[in-house]
Formats: sequence, C-alpha cells, structure tokens
Amino acid sequence: MRVSTVLAAKNLFEVASRLEKHGIGHRIQRATWPEDSFWTITAIRPSLDGKHGDASGIFTWKGMSQHALPKRISGPLKRVWRPMQKPDKQTKWISQKKPSLGRPAEAPEVAEVEG
Repeated sequence: MRVSTVLAAKNLFEVASRLEKHGIGHRIQRATWPEDSFWTITAIRPSLDGKHGDASGIFTWKGMSQHALPKRISGPLKRVWRPMQKPDKQTKWISQKKPSLGRPAEAPEVAEVEG
C-alpha cells in the first residue's frame, strides 16, 4: 500500500523531535520556501504527544535575518516542515585534510605540566 505524501509530511514538532537537542540550534524550513529562508530554533516546548506545543526562533528570509530576538514560529502545525543541514557540518567535512600516504602524520605537541 502506498503512503500518501500528505500523510508522510511532518509538522514542526514531529521534525524537531527527530533532531539532536529536540531541534534547538537547528535550521528548519517549509518545503515551499527558497533554500536561503529558514527558522533557527532557539526554544521549543512540545506537548506530551509530540505533535503540538510552542516554538520560537530567529527567522531568516532570503539570507537576511528579519529580527535579532527570537519570535514565536508561525504555522508550526502545518505539515510542510523539513530540517536543513547545518552549514558548519558541511564546512568541517569539506575542510578536513586527509593525511598524506607517503609521510607519517606528525604527532601534536603536548605541553608539560609541572605540579
């Protein structure tokens, strides 16, 4: 039996429940928004069933932050939310240097502690 895309869609609280720290610090966006538009979750209080609650964050639209202080996230119960990857994780992955196969890796210097 095929699952309808409407039933597979998740509201903000269902998406946040699957993220680390229940979504705090993560970026989420609606499926219809441009890639550079999102909410950064700063606080969330889900209900016991995990499908309702209160959430606040900082809103960024088309790359520009709309306000400095967290605001209540509008439309959290709409079933159109999705998580975004954190850009710092992508940067760390790209910037990691692999050790050279021809030379052994240098050991980091360790400071001696007198005591």
